[in-house]
Amino acid sequence: MNDLSARGIVVTVPGHDDAGPESPPAGSRPAARRAPGSRLRGEGLHAALASAVAAAAFVTSGVARGTYPFGDVSRSTNDLGQQFVPMHAHFRGLLTGAADGDLWFNWASGFGVPFVGDFMTYLGTAFSWITVLFPAARIDLAVYVITVAGLALAAAAMTVYLRRLRPDGPVWLAVLAGASYATCGWAIDDAAYVTTWMAGLVAFPVLLLVAEWVMARPSMASLAVGPLVVALLWTSNYYTVYMATLGAAVVTLARLSSASTLSWRARSASAARAAFVLLAGIGLAAPLLVPTFRAVQVAQPSPETEFVAVSWQDFLSRLLPGTEGVGLSPGLAVGTLMLLLALSLPFNRGVPARDRIVWTAAVALTTLSLQLPLAHAIWHGFDTPNGSAYRQAFVVAGMLVIAGWLSASSGLRNAAAVVAPLIAVAVLYVAVDDHRSLTPTTRVVVPVVAVLLLVAGLLLRSSGRSPERLLRGRIAIASIVAVVVAEMVAAAVAVDARRSEHLYAFPTWGERHQEVRDLVRSADDWPDARTSPGRFLTVNDPLLLGGQSGLYYSSTMPSAVSAVLTGFGFGYSGYGRALVDPQSPAVDAAFSVAHRVVDGGAGLVVDDRPAAPLVTVRPADPWQSADPAPFGPQETALGADLYEVPDIVVDGPPEVHRPVRPNGDIALVLPAGAEGPFTVRLQGSCSPGDEVYLNAPSLVGDVQVDGAWVPMLAPEARRPGLYMTAPMRRVGVAGPDGAVDVPVRVTAATRIPGSALGCLDPAALTTAVTGLAAAGPTSVDVGGHSVDVGLEASDEARTLVLAVVRVPGWRCASGDGAARTPGTLAGLMAVTVAPGDVAVSCSFRPPGLRLGLAIGAAALSSLLAGVAVLAFLRTRRPQHQGESA
Repeated sequence: MNDLSARGIVVTVPGHDDAGPESPPAGSRPAARRAPGSRLRGEGLHAALASAVAAAAFVTSGVARGTYPFGDVSRSTNDLGQQFVPMHAHFRGLLTGAADGDLWFNWASGFGVPFVGDFMTYLGTAFSWITVLFPAARIDLAVYVITVAGLALAAAAMTVYLRRLRPDGPVWLAVLAGASYATCGWAIDDAAYVTTWMAGLVAFPVLLLVAEWVMARPSMASLAVGPLVVALLWTSNYYTVYMATLGAAVVTLARLSSASTLSWRARSASAARAAFVLLAGIGLAAPLLVPTFRAVQVAQPSPETEFVAVSWQDFLSRLLPGTEGVGLSPGLAVGTLMLLLALSLPFNRGVPARDRIVWTAAVALTTLSLQLPLAHAIWHGFDTPNGSAYRQAFVVAGMLVIAGWLSASSGLRNAAAVVAPLIAVAVLYVAVDDHRSLTPTTRVVVPVVAVLLLVAGLLLRSSGRSPERLLRGRIAIASIVAVVVAEMVAAAVAVDARRSEHLYAFPTWGERHQEVRDLVRSADDWPDARTSPGRFLTVNDPLLLGGQSGLYYSSTMPSAVSAVLTGFGFGYSGYGRALVDPQSPAVDAAFSVAHRVVDGGAGLVVDDRPAAPLVTVRPADPWQSADPAPFGPQETALGADLYEVPDIVVDGPPEVHRPVRPNGDIALVLPAGAEGPFTVRLQGSCSPGDEVYLNAPSLVGDVQVDGAWVPMLAPEARRPGLYMTAPMRRVGVAGPDGAVDVPVRVTAATRIPGSALGCLDPAALTTAVTGLAAAGPTSVDVGGHSVDVGLEASDEARTLVLAVVRVPGWRCASGDGAARTPGTLAGLMAVTVAPGDVAVSCSFRPPGLRLGLAIGAAALSSLLAGVAVLAFLRTRRPQHQGESA
């Protein structure tokens, strides 16, 4: 055996025995030297057992709760239903050829957006490929299987790491420890509905295994394979894997610091090898990482958030199983057993003093770092999230499991190691008994499980080699396993039930999904025109159900797409990262949406509407509207004057103050203490028969449409105008005398633009669309991330306009000219066509791809050089047996 290993955290070498305790801990077998193949088979079995336990606990909790796929209760909570399921559905479509786009570009969302950032943020794990094994109508099941697989792999990896750390500890306890890590509070409360975060849960123990392998002694295999594993992890989800890497670095430093038999030179060499493999692996992932980081840089930002640590009562309460506080506090729970064992480490005389000091300090300081502003910034890459501030909690959960294993595998040799943890948990239990994070399950399982574990532990300690005592020990072990697994299930049920009380769950695939999907496929006309699935289920319905529209919700939403489409009248939520379709005929016409799934009253139908082609040809100096947004950009995109924007008068009760702001906006200030609602009327004058549209993105209240009140923004809307805005909305038709009278009901102080009303001339819209279609190109060929256009010859310069928002990465060439960044017209891509040119070619390349490839090539070269140097040195000198790392 040639690795950093067990007793006292020493380095073992061929011909040297581990420095073990005087007698093996109860319930374990003495360590024995085994052939590498035998050891690997044993580790594989232990890993499989841990995987089975973690997966079975999670699945059983779903059966108990009646959640999908075992019942009618949806488990598509929040982002799982709104982002991850649709993203996986689109990825499945790409793999099967049923979706539009490729790894670089997505034609379905936002009228065309980059995709590599979404791939790396939502789909990077190898488990995402599981989607291809399921039909489209079972995408929810595919994502569920991916979640279970992530938990199982995390349990397996942690179990193998623990066995490598202390090979002679009880196998059954290592299995339980690995499963406890995989089903920790963070995994069940946070990562279970943010599927990609499972990558961090898996990466933490896998990175530790790589470090163990690399630090043991230099080998061709470790230097060649180690970086590939790191690269695979970093491309699975760079966000949580970054956190896992920081955690693995802390644990690795603790390992080296506690290795009392190593010289400082050997420690430095081991650390250097681990750092080399880590950096080489990250470098190999650079071709995907760098474009992703560039995508994040140009993504729609959210307001800066200042980290505010929760109270220590909030914080420490989450150590108890069954507590819930997603987004508010860290999910640190690893079960009562592992919590008690972790707390026993500082008091366990069976563990060498150096180890106790180093590991206790490492766990305590890492836990403390979650509450410190500077450390918080480091954990999150100096970008404080607007959601949960404790997304790194799984690292502390993993370290608690490691600490518990180090203590238990050495045997609890003194009373303090048993009594002190029980007292600490009892004090914590009493101190947080009335806390909001506790569930009824927590209040029951903690004392019950603690007592049962104590009894089983005493029974296990009295076991021995006689048949009667052997039976006693087996009964004790079986009891501990049963109690721990039952607690895992109960805690998962409690957490999921509590979380569902305040987080919305989107429906799983059903009849409505299939109906919309079938209608979209029946009307598919891409790339001649777009077919919008509407919004019947999520903001990402184009990804989930097919078609192409402006709907899109992503953390990597390009700020250009958000800004341009909100300028066209789209609403949004999530600080502009989730777009809301205005369903305007002018917007649809401008973006070539010729077919839209709508509710026809008697059922869903496809509504065909006039729309310009995806690519249109304009004069060299296209006409541009002077009207304010959103009416002006729509007119510019269609090249015609379509709207009349009247001056408005606000009529209402005298107690509603209506001052006009310097920018022309009209503030509606309600009287102090008023309960409302108050009704005001927006009045103006347009041409008779024109369709009237209201643009009031920050209006908290309702607007009357055809005699019924329709909400704009709900009273509970989070920070109107910042977190969310309302889309422009059709509110009626100008009367025979041209009068416009729009009743608005407000429930809170709000602001209405001075140009809130626009009157659309339907005949002018039809004429504009007909003209653009008549002057269209001769051919349009849309590839995965390219557009090739054929034109009729002309002696005049022209402007080619693509109904795609320009984002960084597009390059276009006219004729034989050099490729250049295209211009814009109302935010859309515009290419100047020189006289005589009959072809235009546009292609998208993710920004940062060249730099990423260069870094990847440098990393690969360094890696090959390192392997070559190692091979050369090994040919120059004989292998020294007994040489430490």
